Amino acid sequence: MKSILYIGFLYLCLSVLLVSCSDSDPEPSCIQAEVIGPDCESGWYILKLENEATDRRRSYVGQLQSGYVTTDNLPVKYRKTGTKIGAEMEIIGAYGPRCVTVTVMYTAVNIKQVCESNRAATQG
Repeated sequence: MKSILYIGFLYLCLSVLLVSCSDSDPEPSCIQAEVIGPDCESGWYILKLENEATDRRRSYVGQLQSGYVTTDNLPVKYRKTGTKIGAEMEIIGAYGPRCVTVTVMYTAVNIKQVCESNRAATQG
């Protein structure tokens, strides 16, 4: 009787382990953004997030609040004001730009990957 109980417990533990290991994190989605310009600290750039489903209320795009974000790892070829890109982003909690004056502080993000860009609008 004890051996059946131990086998049942072992089976339960292995099934829980199998289920927990099979779940993978969802892939981040591409978020459309427009480069607004440099932020208050050198090397940081402000991006305006674009969400077609956004109405005038506050809404969220993934984990990023719809509106503006700032980043320090925007690739050089996308740094021109008005450039539109699609990028995978994640929030940075550890650091952000250091601004000397009183300015609006935007959420700091890391750009994980640029999915697409539309630079034709800026080359006119």
